[in-house]
Amino acid sequence: MNFNKEKLKSASSPINNRRNRLKTNYTRKISYSNKKNNTSIIKIISYVLIFFITLTFFIGLILYTKYIKELPKIEELENLEIAESSVIYDKNGGVLYKIFKEKRTYVSFDEINKNMINAIVAGEDKRYWENPGIDVIGLARAGIYFVLGKSDGTVKGTSTLTQQLIRNTILTNERSVERKVKEIYLAYKLTSGVSKEKILELYLNKISYGHNAYGIEEAAKTFFSKSASELNIVESSILASIPKGPTFYSPYNHPDRLVGYPYLYEKEDSENKIEVLNKSEFEENKQDLSVLINFINNLKGDGLESTDRLVLCNVEKKDFKINYSIDNEGCLVLKYSDLLNFLNNIRLESNGKYIEYQTGRKDFILGRMLEDGYINFDEYKSAITSSFAIEFSKEKENIKAPHFVFYVKEYLEEKYGKEIISVGGLHIYTTLDPDLQEKAEELVTKQVKANKTNFNAGNAALISIDNKTGDILSMVGSVDYFDTENKGNVNIITSPLQPGSSFKPFVYSLGIFNKEIGSKTPIYDVPTVFPGNYSPKNFDGGFMGKMTISSALNHSRNITAVKMFYMAGGETNIVNFMKKLGVNSLKSNNTYGAPLALGTGEMTPLELAGAYSVFANLGEKVEINPILKIVDARGNIVEEKKDVKKEKVISEAQSYVINSILSDTSTRPDSWNGFISMKSRPVAAKTGTSTKQYSKTEIFPANLWTAGYTPQITTVVWAGNTTGGKLGMKGDGLNGAGPIWRDFMEFAHKNKPVERWSMPRSVSEINISEITGLLPNPENALAQNLLVKSYFVNKPSKYDNSFITVEVDALCNGKVTENTPEAAIRNATLVEFHSLKPEDPAWEIPVQEWARGEDAKKRYGNISNLITTRSEQICERTSSNGSMIIKSNIKNNSNYFIGENHMEIAYRSDSNIKSIEILINGAVSQTIPTENKKEGLYMGSIFIPGMYRNQSVEIEIRAIDDNFYSASEKNNINILNKDDIVPEITLENPSNGNIKIYESDFFNLKANIFDNSKIDVVIFINDIEYLKLGDNRKINTTINSQTKLDIGNHNIKIVATDSAGNKSIKEISLEIMKK
Repeated sequence: MNFNKEKLKSASSPINNRRNRLKTNYTRKISYSNKKNNTSIIKIISYVLIFFITLTFFIGLILYTKYIKELPKIEELENLEIAESSVIYDKNGGVLYKIFKEKRTYVSFDEINKNMINAIVAGEDKRYWENPGIDVIGLARAGIYFVLGKSDGTVKGTSTLTQQLIRNTILTNERSVERKVKEIYLAYKLTSGVSKEKILELYLNKISYGHNAYGIEEAAKTFFSKSASELNIVESSILASIPKGPTFYSPYNHPDRLVGYPYLYEKEDSENKIEVLNKSEFEENKQDLSVLINFINNLKGDGLESTDRLVLCNVEKKDFKINYSIDNEGCLVLKYSDLLNFLNNIRLESNGKYIEYQTGRKDFILGRMLEDGYINFDEYKSAITSSFAIEFSKEKENIKAPHFVFYVKEYLEEKYGKEIISVGGLHIYTTLDPDLQEKAEELVTKQVKANKTNFNAGNAALISIDNKTGDILSMVGSVDYFDTENKGNVNIITSPLQPGSSFKPFVYSLGIFNKEIGSKTPIYDVPTVFPGNYSPKNFDGGFMGKMTISSALNHSRNITAVKMFYMAGGETNIVNFMKKLGVNSLKSNNTYGAPLALGTGEMTPLELAGAYSVFANLGEKVEINPILKIVDARGNIVEEKKDVKKEKVISEAQSYVINSILSDTSTRPDSWNGFISMKSRPVAAKTGTSTKQYSKTEIFPANLWTAGYTPQITTVVWAGNTTGGKLGMKGDGLNGAGPIWRDFMEFAHKNKPVERWSMPRSVSEINISEITGLLPNPENALAQNLLVKSYFVNKPSKYDNSFITVEVDALCNGKVTENTPEAAIRNATLVEFHSLKPEDPAWEIPVQEWARGEDAKKRYGNISNLITTRSEQICERTSSNGSMIIKSNIKNNSNYFIGENHMEIAYRSDSNIKSIEILINGAVSQTIPTENKKEGLYMGSIFIPGMYRNQSVEIEIRAIDDNFYSASEKNNINILNKDDIVPEITLENPSNGNIKIYESDFFNLKANIFDNSKIDVVIFINDIEYLKLGDNRKINTTINSQTKLDIGNHNIKIVATDSAGNKSIKEISLEIMKK
């Protein structure tokens, strides 16, 4: 095979040089020495040969009599008809997918393009044109393994195209000696009597290509809208790949597996790959992909004669993930069988991105065609690059619930073999509920319209299962299966995706199981730095401080979820736990770290639903099942579901605690409950939103989730873009997937009885301290007012000893000594707040900072003299007790009244006064802030409680500076029951109550008013209200200044009324004279 004959003739050609250098590796000189004949050895060999010939004859006779005698003749083999087709039904017997008479157009060998002939032979049976219908080498190997006991009890050998034709037409797929013997005999018999061309013609016209396309002509029309005679190399390699698994390699459902694809990603972000599977994605990334196309097109290659190797040139080490042995001329030698690895190891750079290639089954076929000489290297390269984002003709099948149908087909192919659907003549009754399926499709279609506008989310999916049976009730893999441009044919339900916060309940569940943590155990949503300098943020950018486990999970806080990751024992524990729940998509190689708690590990929605159903079943895993019954063409039952397969994988207590949390509507925002609660029954639910980094500076939502369950049904809903396009920043699981989930669950539970989870005996329902999450100390009466009921798997073993009364120096909550100022000594209530890992400073210090902050004061300010820490250190004061003076308007033995009483206080100090305290009989009754001034005047009121009615008490007015040094004034006063004393008004100007002024003059009216309670002052002139002064006890206002009075006599009244209704009036006579 010479891709450039002229160049290869040149001795300077890199490939030719390489070939010449390698010749000695594949030739060797063998010499024989003369040996003497040994008559005895010849006799022994003769006897052995006679024995084996005789044995072979008798074995052949037995096999012929038992298995072969009744097999059809060659004439019958030439006119084979395949078996009946299969029908898939819903649970009520409605047809979901019915394959009528096989859709086939028979074409002759000459009407099939030679590319297709070469592709199928290269891929399925390389020695087809030479073998006698069977692979003798493979058969011998299988026989030896069987005799030596190295097989699994079945007979396996490389199947030729002829054998496949026999097996897929008149024999079953059973792996047994009998079937294998019959298959070998019929293949040999057919090859002996029928031409190789005719056998290939039969094979290519008989086999199924999936999607109701039988035979090569219908396959060409279905997938490429052309005849089999027009197929090119790449199309032939694709069609030759499909018979290996028509569902697994479906062009519509799995083009990635079938064709392969290029993909791109930022150098620093290998997780977020752009897989190029359609034309729009190809056009968006055309510039970068041209680097890969040019690389492949520039390759030079040729096979080494009489070897299984080829030489590839124009390559550099930097263009690969692994270290290939490349010579100075840019060439390397590969086995043909290593071509797939070669393509998969390409890594090229463009614009800060890596461009790589993932091979498909088609690439294997092309490699085989190259090795066998059916295509040259240029044709090989062209076929690969022309397949990028290849488009298939749109599917036009009449099919209901298409994603579910093809899920069932693949499920059965894995269980019984790939031919079961197309040739089995089976009637497959599934678990799909047609009413629920119709409703699910309706809701998905409706919400996607809204999501496109609101969040740029063009797709949604839903999976719903019966918790008690594991039956799949509804499966919507996308909004439109036939929208291949937007990958609608991809079944989201079986596609691994990041679940975001919908994964958090599993992390919490394992943490609750491992530790003494309950539903109301306190946990702190505060800034925290975890190992690896990992500092997660919450979706709203803020922190909520002290929370319960329930409220933290139901508010979907990220910091608390990461803390529970460590309580659960870390990544390995969580991955193993998820495997117990049926989730096998998570990797076990420690690649996630703490972000796993936030749902960064990929799993399928079907796995997510199955895992949630374990909680719903109180720890029992029920096998998810799409099949009720399978009946063959003769009416025989192939499979029938009778017993539900259950396995206890976690404890009832562990499940119940999580159920109680996820169904607690009081611990999540009220606005969320509209989407994740149900009207008439308890339901456990969780939303989730995973994000994706689209560039160094851009992070957008990618997957929107709502998942939840009742004891009867679990439903998971996803919304997003199958194409990987970014969503709007406002996209979240609650609003994108929640409406579908809510409406579907309401519909699915119509006419179903309300069921609740019964609390298992293994659950501990106990009161714990709201502060610490520990058992309350029965000897501490103070703590009894701060208890909360909580569910536990492992109840606390320790008692709360933090809620106690202690004497401290108020300056620093430190130790009291004989030098501590009297005003600094106080009894405080010590309440200690701690993290779940108090021994870890990274966890504990942020909690202590919160405890000293405003949030803690706001929540627990009603606790008398609350302190959160007590020090054994002696407080250091910055100054000594200096000069301090305080005076008030209180007179010794004066009368005061129950309730509000007027007070005036003046103070002055060398240091800042932080507050003024009013003490009645030694007990602080009132504190007045002073804003740390050194001097000031306070005018306000003092409140006398009713408990002092009709008593004589000591009133102490105490000023306290910022070091808690103090000065005070003490007076004894009488507390009267009722205020019947009128306000006292004293005139300063005019002091005698009479005044005369000229019409152009004015005078200042001055007066002082005294009363123990609040007063209201009004000035009247000639009984008309002139001025309201409120609680003004020093009157100084001008009369006849701006508002001129008439010439003559005027009456001025000062009216003062106190809070008890006592009124006092002072009158002034004013005469205005003409000048």
